Amino acid sequence: MRSKFIFQSLFTLTFLVAMLVFILGSCADKAPKHSRAAQAERGEVLFNEHCASCHGENKDMAIVDTMSITPPDLSLIKARRGSANFPVVEMARMIDGRNLVKIHGPRAMPVWGEIFADQGDTEEAIRDKKGELVAYLMSIQK
Repeated sequence: MRSKFIFQSLFTLTFLVAMLVFILGSCADKAPKHSRAAQAERGEVLFNEHCASCHGENKDMAIVDTMSITPPDLSLIKARRGSANFPVVEMARMIDGRNLVKIHGPRAMPVWGEIFADQGDTEEAIRDKKGELVAYLMSIQK
């Protein structure tokens, strides 16, 4: 009887340890869905799809010989401003581009708010994409 109890206890303990290892292992690979880290991961994908051709893939500056205006290195936004704070709202507006004042001159960057809307994205989806891109830009600051 005692050996049956020990066997059941060991089996139960082994099962619980295996489940704990599985749960912890699956959590370690990904950031929580709504965390800034997860948002930045999704932003990196968007950046590589839409922005990297001009600003450089994976944080490095692109070499664009055909452009009349050299795109800024987006990993230096805070450094260029000499600020510890990242300009979240300003960057979201710059990415969107639909509400920028035209009197400030021509815009070399695509108006992503219009492009995303033309692709059928809702305003909520556009806001999410801007947030993900901003989170990514925040994550690459030097």
